[in-house]
Amino acid sequence: MTNTLTMLALFAYASTCLRLLCYRRGLANHRLHVSVVAWLLIVATGTSALEILLDHGRASVGEAGIALTLCYLVHRAQGNVANIIRNMQ
Repeated sequence: MTNTLTMLALFAYASTCLRLLCYRRGLANHRLHVSVVAWLLIVATGTSALEILLDHGRASVGEAGIALTLCYLVHRAQGNVANIIRNMQ
């Protein structure tokens, strides 16, 4: 069970990180606070994926759930962190 949860969390973190890294803003306005939040999400998800890959971390049910939820939100917004923040308000 733990290995399955760890692999799910790894996939979710890596997928989220890559989606955020590949986002193209096009004609959208640049907002510094949204860029900072996106950068923090990239660092956090990338670090978590690396920790799991280097066998320094194990995922619990809660952590895997949070990782999958964040992955869903980022992919649903097509990597646009401003849309995620706007929909939360």
